[in-house]
Amino acid sequence: MKRTDMAAPRLALARLSVAGCTPFPALVSNGSAQALDGWHGACDGSLQGSHSMDALLRAWSANGALLRAAELDPAVARPLADFRVHAPLVPRQVYCTIGNYREQLVEAALDAEPSLCAEEAQARRGAVLQTVEWRRREGAPYACVKPSAAAADPYTSLLMHPDERTLDWEVEIGVVIGRTAHRVPVERALEHVAGYCTVNDITLRERVFRADPKAMGTDFLQAKGGPGWLPIGPWLVPASHVADPQSLHLTLRLNGRTMQDGDACDMVFTIAEQIAYLSHHTRLEPGDLICTGSPAGFGIHHGRYLQPGDVVEAEVVGLGLQRLHLLSCETS
Repeated sequence: MKRTDMAAPRLALARLSVAGCTPFPALVSNGSAQALDGWHGACDGSLQGSHSMDALLRAWSANGALLRAAELDPAVARPLADFRVHAPLVPRQVYCTIGNYREQLVEAALDAEPSLCAEEAQARRGAVLQTVEWRRREGAPYACVKPSAAAADPYTSLLMHPDERTLDWEVEIGVVIGRTAHRVPVERALEHVAGYCTVNDITLRERVFRADPKAMGTDFLQAKGGPGWLPIGPWLVPASHVADPQSLHLTLRLNGRTMQDGDACDMVFTIAEQIAYLSHHTRLEPGDLICTGSPAGFGIHHGRYLQPGDVVEAEVVGLGLQRLHLLSCETS
């Protein structure tokens, strides 16, 4: 799907195609695009692996420095509207941090006790926040693995099956790893980030907990693994162009109505803390994607899940807006 109404940020990376060709990495800026293959930096430095985003990320230690001051060549660049925009990467692994925004945790706790009066609700809110701060001091992030096969383009359609009655949205900041990270300290964690992107961690709520056997707890394969349940992009903004990822603002609109509206400063565990935690339990590699949690305003709170015919717009300000159309598999 071509996009003519969504300008790229001042500088970002994308995967584009034209006339059905294989998607290729490109530099995008202010509504224009230029293929990275053959691009030269200000000091006549050539990018490594510029033929594919996967190869580009594997050589990010060198490429990131070249792209820090990158600019498009006006003699070569073309209008972005001439291209089809794909997900900026096909992630190697996907990790999702669960329950990582304070206001979302408060909202879920209050939704579970709808009969509370105002005074009781305020006391409940205080208790939840107290528990959250204890967890921040004494605990650790809660992360799961989401199949990379769930990845989808940023401007696309999603087929819904009749039994997917509680399909829910979760706009999140996606963190793309550019350098191998294993047991990294928090203060060095962001050095391993190639860039940031918008993601929507779509979740089937009724499948989060298994009825058989209940003692096994959550089942995120069933709840998060469906094809197309992770739209990514449209852009990958290099980390050097994001001054402070904890200051980013996230929104999600359903058919034009704002459902989520929050700031990354509300995270229980920062992006750096999430990277450090994951790197102590696995080895993060270039091309891995971390979905860092979602602010308040899930469909389960609004009493309204995704339905065929819906249009979902997920955006992280500065990282780009994606648009998803929901279709019924019975009528598509």
